[in-house]
Amino acid sequence: MAKRVAIAVALITAAMSVSACKSEADWKMDPSANFFPLMPNTVWTYKVASKSQRANYVVTDRVIGSEYVPALKITGLVVEEFYNLDRAGLRPIIYLDTDGYLTRLSGLDYVQHQIKAPAWGRSEEQRFLPAHLAPNLAWQNTLFPYGKLPGSFDITQSHKSFIEAGDVVVPAGHFKGCIRIETYAHYEGGAYAEKHQNLSLTYEDWYAPNVGLVRTVAYQGGANGPEMERVELMRFESAPKSASAESQPPAAPQTAQPSSHS
Repeated sequence: MAKRVAIAVALITAAMSVSACKSEADWKMDPSANFFPLMPNTVWTYKVASKSQRANYVVTDRVIGSEYVPALKITGLVVEEFYNLDRAGLRPIIYLDTDGYLTRLSGLDYVQHQIKAPAWGRSEEQRFLPAHLAPNLAWQNTLFPYGKLPGSFDITQSHKSFIEAGDVVVPAGHFKGCIRIETYAHYEGGAYAEKHQNLSLTYEDWYAPNVGLVRTVAYQGGANGPEMERVELMRFESAPKSASAESQPPAAPQTAQPSSHS
């Protein structure tokens, strides 16, 4: 998954799309294809080459499943994300299906095996991704990486989805029938306002049917700007068929604990 906040934090201290597409007539999408499968026990392993952080590292995401989180009073699909970096470790991410879009909650921690939010709140990205991704969609959202903490910055994003003509080739293999999302992100407030800096990044994300994210490339400025980060899928482990058959979509936020949350 794209690591937008990490890039932004690294760039605060620094000096401050064009791809071939097929016509809709040529591109046939499997109507049952899921471009962001969140089935329990699905695992993605990514390699990250980050110029902004001057580091190369590995990120592993594993879907745990639908859980009720008492500290947040919500039910959602929990994904555990592990970074092989010092002081990074294992962090939970929660996805909620809200009004046809996935909401992504991050910046969370495990405290005695329970998911908790830090004192400053949580990072909540509404309209992170359409629940049913397809080409020729456009949407906007605003991300608050550090919640509404005084002095924190926010990211305003505009997204468009496109058909990807050719195979997307990454270490995990060749992927056909992908959807590419182009995102223009503008960072403002907080340290950017204090330093009178104007930071904009462009992201290109490729999603493969029934696999999910296979590549992200982040550029400073527009798509022709210098590359800041590249994320590529190294390994994908699909969920067992039994888990896929039994899994449920993420639940919308709950205001009270449900009577059952198996």
